[in-house]
Amino acid sequence: MKNLSAYREELLCRELAESTIRKYLKDLRDFLEFADGAEVSMELLIQYKRELLDSFKLSTVNNKITILNNYLKFCGLDLKLKQERQQRKTSLDNVITEREFKRLVRAAENLKKIRLKYIMLTLYYTGMRVSELKFLTVEALKNGYMEVKCKGKHRYIPLSENLVEELGHYVNLKCISSGTVFRTSNGHPIDRSNIFRQLKEIAKFAGVSECKVYPHSFRHLFAKQWLRHNNQNVLELANILGHSSLETTRIYTTLSIEEQRETIRF
Repeated sequence: MKNLSAYREELLCRELAESTIRKYLKDLRDFLEFADGAEVSMELLIQYKRELLDSFKLSTVNNKITILNNYLKFCGLDLKLKQERQQRKTSLDNVITEREFKRLVRAAENLKKIRLKYIMLTLYYTGMRVSELKFLTVEALKNGYMEVKCKGKHRYIPLSENLVEELGHYVNLKCISSGTVFRTSNGHPIDRSNIFRQLKEIAKFAGVSECKVYPHSFRHLFAKQWLRHNNQNVLELANILGHSSLETTRIYTTLSIEEQRETIRF
């Protein structure tokens, strides 16, 4: 095998950061120490991987395997270790549950964050994107649906009877007779960064992990709930959410880690 000095020159030519080069060389020295002068064979490589698996988490092991494979290729050896496959968490593992949603709503009520309460209800009952809130108007409540025009796309979002009733109370309370429902004191649609910040604040009060409380989390929760009550009809959900690809929608058919735990009853 070629010595590490030559490989260091190769890494320098690839313009890798000095810290990255040090990391690569350290991992390779660990391998060479394990080999202890023995001929590098597939059997030796597999033994080394087993050693790694006993000492490191899977992501670290796979990173070390990548570094080793690159070095073997540099040395002209036709040997390659397979990485260990690991079950990936889905993007739904960091999403609020139904119980947490109710706690957030109660917290908003207790803190008299009335507008935020109704924003959360709206996101939950429609699955809309937070950027689409500006299209929710008093006129839309009367029609029973919203018309959204964004980035060249034109779609309609249905408003359930429950939501129309809830928002009817809100607009009456705020004396809003027409136009955008959620607005600032100056009459402008509320900014998404403002919503994001308020959600983080209320999460602390509700005892819900802040990393799970963000506007899109309510969209995820809506999708999961909708599928549960509509026979896993992914095609129709894609239409409601405004997805152009079914693959984007199919993620909601996957159970989160928390949901997987709840299915284990024995």
